[in-house]
Amino acid sequence: MSDDSRPIRTVSPRAGYTGDILRAHVEDGRLVRVEGDPDYRIGRGMLSRTAARYVERVYSEERLTQPMRRRSNGEFEPISWPEAIDAVADALLAAATKEDPRAVLHHAGHGHDGVMAQFSQLFFSYFGGYSTFFGDLCRTAGMEATRLTFGALHHHPPEDYVNSGMVIVWGKNPVVTNPHQIAFLEEARAQGTRLVCIDPIRTETAALCDEHLAPRPGTDGFLAHTIGHVLVREKRIDADFVAKHVLGYEDYEWLVRNYTPEKAEEVCGIDAAAIEDFALRFADARPVNVNAGFGLQRYRNGGQTVRAVAALQAVSGNIGRPGGGFDFFNQAGFVTRPFPFRLPAPPRVRQLGAVSRFGREVLGAQEPPVTVAILERCNPMVQTPFTSAVHYALERLGFVCVIDQFLTDTARRADIVLPAKSMFEELDVHPGVWHGTLHLQQKCIEPPGEVKTEREIYRLLAERLGYPTEQFEIDAEEMINRVLPPGLSVNRLRKAPFDRHGKRWIPFSDYKFATPSGRVEIKCDAAEVSWKANPLPFYQPPRESKEGDPARFARFPLHLVTPKSEGRVCSQWSEDETLRDGDPTFLRMHPDDAATRGIEDGETVRVFNDRGEISLPVQVGDAVRPGVVAVPQGRASGVDGFTVNVLTHDDVTDMGYGAIFFDCLVEVEKEEMHPDE
Repeated sequence: MSDDSRPIRTVSPRAGYTGDILRAHVEDGRLVRVEGDPDYRIGRGMLSRTAARYVERVYSEERLTQPMRRRSNGEFEPISWPEAIDAVADALLAAATKEDPRAVLHHAGHGHDGVMAQFSQLFFSYFGGYSTFFGDLCRTAGMEATRLTFGALHHHPPEDYVNSGMVIVWGKNPVVTNPHQIAFLEEARAQGTRLVCIDPIRTETAALCDEHLAPRPGTDGFLAHTIGHVLVREKRIDADFVAKHVLGYEDYEWLVRNYTPEKAEEVCGIDAAAIEDFALRFADARPVNVNAGFGLQRYRNGGQTVRAVAALQAVSGNIGRPGGGFDFFNQAGFVTRPFPFRLPAPPRVRQLGAVSRFGREVLGAQEPPVTVAILERCNPMVQTPFTSAVHYALERLGFVCVIDQFLTDTARRADIVLPAKSMFEELDVHPGVWHGTLHLQQKCIEPPGEVKTEREIYRLLAERLGYPTEQFEIDAEEMINRVLPPGLSVNRLRKAPFDRHGKRWIPFSDYKFATPSGRVEIKCDAAEVSWKANPLPFYQPPRESKEGDPARFARFPLHLVTPKSEGRVCSQWSEDETLRDGDPTFLRMHPDDAATRGIEDGETVRVFNDRGEISLPVQVGDAVRPGVVAVPQGRASGVDGFTVNVLTHDDVTDMGYGAIFFDCLVEVEKEEMHPDE
């Protein structure tokens, strides 16, 4: 730790796109203030709304500072660390003795990633094995689609937007999820760049843009192909780029021939003339940057949708040139290596299935069944689809241990809850998924109360079970130095973050693509081999839609989307009353849909399908298009009274094993009032 005389530069590793870079002010060993780092070129001294509340979060009365045990009545009582470690160790041993180590589920989310999170793997290597999940809840469909198309995932620096004739923010709401980006977009707009938002919701970002296109949810791939249809028909593709650097263009011409603006009007719900006009302006505006958001791929057809938008950028010649680009996820800062632990033997790891199917996979596990779970950096009772199945799975386990800072919905179903450290209480490194730089997460303060780091928790478990503990005791700085590439060190990162590319680098400007063909692959055989997906990015309607399931649509005719909200990062910060009061929760509904159901603004409504139901106030307005309703995700039943994921489906995306949160049909009705209410 640094002394108290100057602020400590650090980074927020919280799940979320923006990655706040901040300065922590410490007095007498206590965090007293955080501020944005004005010297960092991307953050420019700005903090997101949640990051500005870090002091309150660290010292919240709701924060857990000692181990807790759930009593038979469901209430929690504090216990000592020896008691807690004994309880967890005994449950692990019983599961391994009766079945085998794979009867234990270990699941870690992305609530706090970093090098120091690897110690769980060391512990389970000694233990002999475990069960876990593959896939991801956030981004893997789009990541896989981008990798298949270009061979790598890199962003244009935000300073490059000023070179764009147009920037399309597609399926993303950076005002909420990436506020640092907004200043760069506004600067580009002031210099003549046209900003366009494509989103079924009129988001805060859409309100800042020059233009907003609102397709029906999950039809973005059809819209992308329709724009491509117009470009091909009008001979507005970049023939030179296509000839030299694109694989499958002839197939693309064949593919888009039937994606006419007239058909797009029927499928996407956007006027054919408006699509035609936009396509021509898209061609005239070149270079065009597409900022594709995670929302674009949260449907069953998510991977092929992202491939369709990426293909449009390729045939229009917007790849490898200033002002262009297809930006979805930036892996430039992902330069650390796995820690070289000396393992007694590789652990026997059983992959249960996709994490989006958490409940079903745990309930269905056999030979051995899952009987014990250790969950950390995650809150599946709120963030995982089909909450009912998650609830049943956790209730049927013999023992659950949760490692967390707060008593979340998931922690409330645990037998033992162990208090976790905050980002200010342990040295680590963090690569940003937007800014693409590697930052040092500095230790600023000691953990409060009896809080221990996850590394210390696993060391205590190893010691209790008689395993060697030497590797758990490696100095944190030494450990991080071992996984950094040559030339990088903790000391160097203390002076400045590692910016692999800088603000002038243009991805693929050398026209080298790490695909099998060495080209941008619109036709990609690997998509078929790996995912049984069509090599071409054909459009398929969303799983839950009028076209995808007419019978279901007849019962539940409204498409529910569950976007992020400004007062939370996923379900984190739910305990912060100030953020909660400033970010009230409504069901957003179009006036036409409300009138059909006799619903008025401000009334409480019931939102339901055959998976579950929630009740909340309705906000009637044109923020959503007809046929669409929206509820912010991340609301916790322990705080807000409901979690919207009781309504969502636990199927997976067409590639990447992602979650299909937005592939969800519901019905809405006015909540009945009983006489005694």
